[in-house]
Amino acid sequence: MTDTEIKRMKQEAHKFRVIRTAWFLAPTIAYSIALLICFICNLTVNHTLSWFFVVFASLVCAYTFVPTVTCFFKTKKLLSFVVSTCLSICLVLFTCAVYNGRFSWLLTSCIGVLIGYVTVFAPILLSKSRVSRYKFVISFTLSFVLTVVLLLNTRIWHAFDLVPAITVTSFGFMPIIACAVVCSCRFDAFIKAGTCTIFSAVVYYFLRYAVNALFVKNASSYEINFHDWNGCLEGNVCIIVLAACLLVGTVFIGIGVVRICKGNNLYVKK
Repeated sequence: MTDTEIKRMKQEAHKFRVIRTAWFLAPTIAYSIALLICFICNLTVNHTLSWFFVVFASLVCAYTFVPTVTCFFKTKKLLSFVVSTCLSICLVLFTCAVYNGRFSWLLTSCIGVLIGYVTVFAPILLSKSRVSRYKFVISFTLSFVLTVVLLLNTRIWHAFDLVPAITVTSFGFMPIIACAVVCSCRFDAFIKAGTCTIFSAVVYYFLRYAVNALFVKNASSYEINFHDWNGCLEGNVCIIVLAACLLVGTVFIGIGVVRICKGNNLYVKK
């Protein structure tokens, strides 16, 4: 490496440090000024600190999304961003609950936020771990568990039939988790795609009947009659979609079987 290249690398490293410092200081100063102004205004107008805490929590939340907290970590920057932003959102929700004096919705909202974070960021955070092969299985399973916890918490504050709700939730998550398990297995991609397509199509087709059985809805809207599209539109469309998915899934599985057979024949010839 020549002296010119070393000098250029040092210049680029210096520019990077300047940009990183400016990226941290600019939002820090801006949010601090905004916080100070709100503090003065709240004391001047109301002669006490009331809505200031809501503004403070909101500014903290916005500050973590810049992101700036990651500057304090040399490694695990994505993890620090995920944790800090999630906690800051929960802080805003908690502050609003305290300000309004109503806490019935707080835990429900926090669990909902956590479900979104688990669904989006868990596969990314697990992608470089020892269980990266099962990252989607873990993500969807955690989302299912958190959804059940969400229903249990909601049932504390609002009366509804809990068992049917959990049953429908399980029925809805079943194909997602099952497809994640299939995708984590080591066999032909076309066979996995076909299996997931067929299984998901069948489960979601019969989900309508499960909802009807649990919540006593009008079963006539699910009837199939290709001579009466006005009265049986939903049932006709659903059966056509099911047949199309079954056909596509079967074709995928067939292609996968042919690929495996060709691969075995080539291996035998060698």
